[in-house]
Amino acid sequence: MMKKVAMIAAAAAMVLPLGIGAIAPATGEVTAFAAAKPAAKKVTHTLVSAKAIKKAAFHVKSGKPALYSAAFAADQAKVGMTKKGTLAGGMTYYATKKIVVKVKATKTTKAKKVTYAYIKSSNGKVEGWVALSKLTAGKFMAADGNADAKKAADKIAGKTYTLVSAKSIKKSAFHFKANQPALYAGKFAADQAKVTLTKKGVLPNSKTFYATKTITIKKAKKNVKYDYVTSGKTKGWVLASQLTAGKFMAAD
Repeated sequence: MMKKVAMIAAAAAMVLPLGIGAIAPATGEVTAFAAAKPAAKKVTHTLVSAKAIKKAAFHVKSGKPALYSAAFAADQAKVGMTKKGTLAGGMTYYATKKIVVKVKATKTTKAKKVTYAYIKSSNGKVEGWVALSKLTAGKFMAADGNADAKKAADKIAGKTYTLVSAKSIKKSAFHFKANQPALYAGKFAADQAKVTLTKKGVLPNSKTFYATKTITIKKAKKNVKYDYVTSGKTKGWVLASQLTAGKFMAAD
């Protein structure tokens, strides 16, 4: 057990050099705290894993996700996280590191694992840790901030393809490991072998999805497979090649 703790702490030290000690408060896009307010409370979590990731763009789809500074223990798998503001929408952030922490149970919630990404704005003025589930993969686009514009853009983005085959399959678990795959709504023609796929979002992070149907379409003269997946309120068609068989595990 002690050896495992030491290994995680060592990994954090190697891939998260900017996380040792509190990250300096950011200005501009981050909500600042008034000087008269008491210092923000630090919460300590168990550090499950830590690693550097390929630089990837993210943006805020809705709300104002909490932004944290983090202090990693040098001799144990622990990380102290302190809220330093909130993350604004309307801009692109870049993630370069990822950690998974175990959050203790409370009187009203169960213990759970949460993935945080270390993000930084392109101008370098905003940086810190944000729950990955609060971010959406990809650069910010003007339509993201306007529901009506987004709806119109999605409608225009719908494309119709020749339907090669369609069938139900045995319910199977899937997850994804890289960037969030696009999620599509599918509209099938009643009198011909055609299907229109319209992007309606992306798959949420850290979840298991269950596929029950599959279709093959003709796309750029190639046969391409899409699976119909569900997870709670998330339902739609996803490019099969972007899914990995099996349930989601925290290490992913």
